[in-house]
Amino acid sequence: MSEKRQFFRIQQDVIFNFCAVSNDDVVHSRAEQHFEHSDTLCLFSEFQQINGQQAHLMELIKGENPLIADYLGGLNRKMDLVCQQVLSDQSSVHDIDSGRIDISQGGLAFSSDDSIGVENWLALKLIFLPSYTGVITYGQVTRNALQEDGTYLIGVRFHNLDDEQSKLIAIQVFKTQIIERQQTYAFQH
Repeated sequence: MSEKRQFFRIQQDVIFNFCAVSNDDVVHSRAEQHFEHSDTLCLFSEFQQINGQQAHLMELIKGENPLIADYLGGLNRKMDLVCQQVLSDQSSVHDIDSGRIDISQGGLAFSSDDSIGVENWLALKLIFLPSYTGVITYGQVTRNALQEDGTYLIGVRFHNLDDEQSKLIAIQVFKTQIIERQQTYAFQH
């Protein structure tokens, strides 16, 4: 295991769904087509990407006119809240698990009641909480281990994440690490 993978591996709260797909699906179709309401998640992710790209403009506006910057920030927050509520409503009905998964920039691990064969392909949908930031991608099973409780630990390597998806996962991992360190520090003092 590389140092990078060790450093970035965390436990993350996430709304998570997956489905088995064929090698042909991975080659010829987008992962989003395997999930209902994926267009809402993609739209919200694009909103967040635009906000990130325009952060420097917001800082310039804040320097020139703080009231306008506050107003624009409020509009962004309203849009985020609406998108989060829609995603929450859709996810509570259609997604199978809201829990903790082990995630790194290279892949993830989760418990499953069913065995999934190594080298099988999965379409993966992850919605990180509490931000409701999401990634939909393919992954290949690299591990399938029976656990003491009778469930299977499934390890999956992400397949062809684009730059934005990789960046989003890295940001989520980094934010979670900061929170965990703050909690550990607060507990120790």
